[in-house]
Amino acid sequence: MSRPVFTEYVRHIMRFYSRHLQMSQFRSKVDEKNWKACHAVITKLPLKTRDILVYVYGEHDTLPDNVYNASQKYHVHQNNIWDMMKVFERAVAEQRGLI
Repeated sequence: MSRPVFTEYVRHIMRFYSRHLQMSQFRSKVDEKNWKACHAVITKLPLKTRDILVYVYGEHDTLPDNVYNASQKYHVHQNNIWDMMKVFERAVAEQRGLI
């Protein structure tokens, strides 16, 4: 099954967001819109879900390795994390106006 066209872009902006959680100044309007879209969606989620997503996208390993490590750290099945990411990525894409 193929991924939606927005997946890679949303993952890119979420990696940036996860590594810069306290941004107030941005290099461009695009960076600002991307950060704010991630922030708007993630702040509506339960704390544990937020922590998992920030961990998965923010770590410097591959995404599959980060999902595995998050599953071990937070005691959540990997499939649940992948499903969580899919829903989150679609919500961010909608918030950002990509779909």
